[in-house]
Amino acid sequence: MELNKKISFSSASLLVLALLCIIALGSLFVAYQFYQEEHFSYQENAGRKKSPGTLEKNENGFQWIEDLLNSTLSTPSASSVGYLNIMSYPYIINESNKCKEESPFLIILIATIASEVENRRAIRATFGKKTLINGTSIMCMFLLGKDSKQEPNSILEESEKYHDIIQKDFQDTYKNLTIKTLMGIEWVCNYCPTAKYVMKTDSDMFVNIDRLLDLLESEQAQKQNYFTGHLMENHRPHRNKNSKWHMPHSLYPGEFYPTFCTGSGYVFSGDVAAKILRSSFKVKFLYLEDVFVGICLDREGIKIARPPTNNLFNNYRVSFDPCVYNNIITSHNIKSNQLIKYWTIVQENKERCSNSQQKQ
Repeated sequence: MELNKKISFSSASLLVLALLCIIALGSLFVAYQFYQEEHFSYQENAGRKKSPGTLEKNENGFQWIEDLLNSTLSTPSASSVGYLNIMSYPYIINESNKCKEESPFLIILIATIASEVENRRAIRATFGKKTLINGTSIMCMFLLGKDSKQEPNSILEESEKYHDIIQKDFQDTYKNLTIKTLMGIEWVCNYCPTAKYVMKTDSDMFVNIDRLLDLLESEQAQKQNYFTGHLMENHRPHRNKNSKWHMPHSLYPGEFYPTFCTGSGYVFSGDVAAKILRSSFKVKFLYLEDVFVGICLDREGIKIARPPTNNLFNNYRVSFDPCVYNNIITSHNIKSNQLIKYWTIVQENKERCSNSQQKQ
């Protein structure tokens, strides 16, 4: 009888102990959830306060940008897991005074990596050369993340020499190309908000500035809500896990992407920059940069404009011919030595090609 009491007492003690453990674990879970919410909220606020990219009213008085983004930054989705807050990444290299003296007609944002020194040198000598074309101001800025394999001082020295590099503290990988592109768009919103047009392209591209200006200056008034490039319509996500562009259902369950332009080269009016940035806080992060931007445009109700002629923007390498290159805007997979060679030949044959085209 006494043994039965001891056994019963032991069982009761174990039951009480188990209940106490469950209560304690529940309390810890609630505390952890509270910490997570506070942590994400702190990260968002800290990113806005500490990052040089904070959209505060500057001396030029561009308050409209902050007003445009304020509603977005205060929403819970902006700090939720799976969403990108580009402002939480601090600048390593910034050119905050770049547009204080002049507001460019066109800014070209060029995605590059630290090791592409020759690519950047070739671009600076060709379509990225700071110059006035028929009185039109063009500015090129190179976009970089952090490369652990590269000596950081080399990039800093290059930046101090040319003042055309923007770099933030994120790993410079293909999977982070969306972060890199958003960095450039955020920089435009912060430091060059009166730029009339923006182009995003890659470091292995031939860009025909003259033909691009013909497109943008075809109308007297500046275009609004304008976005164009090499269109991808009714494009299905790649579900093959071995594909470079693999997109799992968990990230994007839709059967088709919204219409987007390939990241090799697209152009948009200055007012669109802040709208892409605004939507980026509410669109779930995708590493496919061009698709992500396309979803942001779709969310903003911006319809992508079809280029006036076919093959104006090219996502592939166009066989070189000076008159063909005189009439396109982009050609892909161009090496640095080829860029200089092609650019020189196109400039030398510009008048001849223009005359022959007019006769046709």
